[in-house]
Amino acid sequence: MTVYLVLKQVPDVPIEADMITPTAFAGKTLEQIGKLEVMQGSHSCELRDFFEIKGEPTDTVDNTEIVLNGDLRKVKLIGKGMNGGRIKIEGDVGMHLGAEMIAGRITVTGSVDAWAGAEMSGGNIQIEGNAGDYLCAGYRGTPDGMSGGRVFVAGNVGKEMALHMRKGFIAVKGDIAEMAAVRMRGGSIMVCGELGPRACIEASKGMVIALGKVNSLPPTFKYSGTSEREFTGYYIRYLKSRRPDFIGSDIPFSEKWVKYVGDFAEVESKTEIYTRLNLNPHLES
Repeated sequence: MTVYLVLKQVPDVPIEADMITPTAFAGKTLEQIGKLEVMQGSHSCELRDFFEIKGEPTDTVDNTEIVLNGDLRKVKLIGKGMNGGRIKIEGDVGMHLGAEMIAGRITVTGSVDAWAGAEMSGGNIQIEGNAGDYLCAGYRGTPDGMSGGRVFVAGNVGKEMALHMRKGFIAVKGDIAEMAAVRMRGGSIMVCGELGPRACIEASKGMVIALGKVNSLPPTFKYSGTSEREFTGYYIRYLKSRRPDFIGSDIPFSEKWVKYVGDFAEVESKTEIYTRLNLNPHLES
């Protein structure tokens, strides 16, 4: 069943609403949901102080859907640690959306602020607008970023996406800013737009498939040949099956790809970057 949250007015001070998860809502009445604690600065408030709450709660997490409406750019931590169920956000939303997410599905019709999907280990996040900095990244001082799950972004993504990524899958229709996949240790990334500079610095495992322009790669990555790549077709077919709108035109099976391997500044150097030769002839050694 669905619980509807409508923001009464944009808060003057951002609020931390990490209790907006299907797990926290399941088994509670609307009145009990309204009394859940929300932090605004150092002040403890209740969810009903900021949202109109309607709908029909349910007893199980997997059958719980939460739909949020309003300008949520000052609402942080929605879906933190989410472990099942569904959240739909109609509009833009603030920082840390789906951080440390374990399972479930989050859909955003607008854009998201920084740290969305930070250190997530499972689940699915669909963002129809842009994503801010540090998408699926590890927090400062921690060695692990994204370790599972799938994230799809229909717009552009800010800097340092997938910092410390270990596992999982990220697909971006637009451009990715600088320093994506720094210290990457596993996982797969597909970017349909432009891959920004200094990608994959200090990375040792994992794979990046760039379907658009790549102006430069770190000098510690080594050219490893140009050829047809059967498995890139598999990833393209997978992306088309999930988000056919991400790929504007067909990519021929016989198309040639440029492969780079690195980062050779690391002890291990198994990270692979694949780019389309016809869009990036300057990368062919």
